[in-house]
Amino acid sequence: MSDINTSSILLESLLELERKAVGIKFIFEKEEYDEFKASTMDNMMAYCTMVRNASQGKSYKVCLKNFACLGAAMALGLLKPNNGTISGKRRSENGSYKDLCISRSLSRDMVYCQHDIYGVAIMPLEQYKENPDVVIIITNPYNAMRIIQGNAYHSGQAKGIKIAGMQALCQECTSFPFETNEINISMMCSGTRLLAQWNRDELAIGIPFNKFATILDGIKQTVNPLERNPQKKIIQKKLKENNLEDALNIEYNKNYDDGAYIGIKGLDNYK
Repeated sequence: MSDINTSSILLESLLELERKAVGIKFIFEKEEYDEFKASTMDNMMAYCTMVRNASQGKSYKVCLKNFACLGAAMALGLLKPNNGTISGKRRSENGSYKDLCISRSLSRDMVYCQHDIYGVAIMPLEQYKENPDVVIIITNPYNAMRIIQGNAYHSGQAKGIKIAGMQALCQECTSFPFETNEINISMMCSGTRLLAQWNRDELAIGIPFNKFATILDGIKQTVNPLERNPQKKIIQKKLKENNLEDALNIEYNKNYDDGAYIGIKGLDNYK
């Protein structure tokens, strides 16, 4: 069992995920693309739909001809941004923003990959034998909180969060984390909610893979102070089922906020 596979199982033990974490890997040369072991695609599909399918267990390697959404191709580095995208003109004209100045500001702040690539691998994280570049987790707000808390355990505040509800999976969760080496959170966008049919309570988090192990450790380290007894029981059960009992010693009836909600009665111990 690879370290990536073990980490994936630990993640699924610590969080109640309904979808698999997805790994994104950039492929720079055609030869590398041809040799990469994943299914090719004959048709076109939106990138966010590819991510959704990977979160359900499917694996792909895709190139420009497979991208139904050219915005995603531009964000990932398969295609150079056109003038309508760079200027903000297209988004201003379709009514997404008040005027060209606002639209240009948003377009300027979009962080697209600055490389040229041939293709992209989009697979469940657990299936990777070599490190991907970005991890995308589609989940609910509770699990998103736990991921952010895991990040904060080692790194403090996530100061680089940037969201606009536009190009959610391709830019907010892939190119932005990759280019900045920062975790990012996305509320999704109208396009991906239409095309990928995410549940209304789902959001997305993009994580540079080099930070994934540290964040996972932070999630583990904060189970005892931040999770409540009912959730601790679920985690303990899943750890046992996955033969990971030694990964964490669960402590019940102990949390970071014990005795914190008694108001002025606690002033004697207030420092």
